[in-house]
Amino acid sequence: MVFAVVLFFVGLAYAGSTRFQDTSIHSRDFSKPAVDYFLCRHCGTDISPVQSLISIDSPAALQSQTYQLFGLNDVQVQTVKNTLNFQFQIIILKKTLCVGKGNWQSEDSWYPGYVWKVCVCAQCGRHIGWMFEPLHLATNDRIYPSQEGFYAVIISSIINEFYADSLIVIPKHFSTIEIIAD
Repeated sequence: MVFAVVLFFVGLAYAGSTRFQDTSIHSRDFSKPAVDYFLCRHCGTDISPVQSLISIDSPAALQSQTYQLFGLNDVQVQTVKNTLNFQFQIIILKKTLCVGKGNWQSEDSWYPGYVWKVCVCAQCGRHIGWMFEPLHLATNDRIYPSQEGFYAVIISSIINEFYADSLIVIPKHFSTIEIIAD
C-alpha cells in the first residue's frame, strides 16, 4: 500500500515536470500596429480610439484648419465659441466613452439640425466636450448618441496614449537587466 502511494506521488511529480518541458513558447506578433487611444487629460481614462476621428464641418466655426496631430495627417480642428464667448478648439469623434449629462439643448447648436448636451469623462466627471444628436432622434434617456450622432471633443481635455506613454521615464534601475549567477 505504501509503495502504491509513493508510486502515485512520483507519477504526479513526473507528470507535472513534463508539462513544463513540453510547453512551447510562442512570441507575440509585433508586426501589427498598436491602437492609439485618446485619454482624459485629467484622470487618464480611455476616451476613444484615435481611429474614431471624423470630420464634420460646423457652419458656426470661427476657424477650421487641418493639422498634423496625434500622429495623423489632416486632422480637422475647428474653433467654436459658446454664448459666454468662450472659445474651444474641437475635434469630431464618432464614438467615445464620454457620457452625456443634462437635457438636450436645441438653441445655440454649432451643427444645424442637431441638439447637444454636455459630455463628461465616465471616470472623473470632467467636461470633455459635447455630444450631438439629430433632433428627431434625441430622447431624454439617451446618454450616448445614436449612429447618426457624434461628439465634439475639446482638444485641451484629452491627450493621446502614445504621447502620454512617451512622457514616462523608466528609472535607471529598471533599464538594465542584471544576470545573477546561481
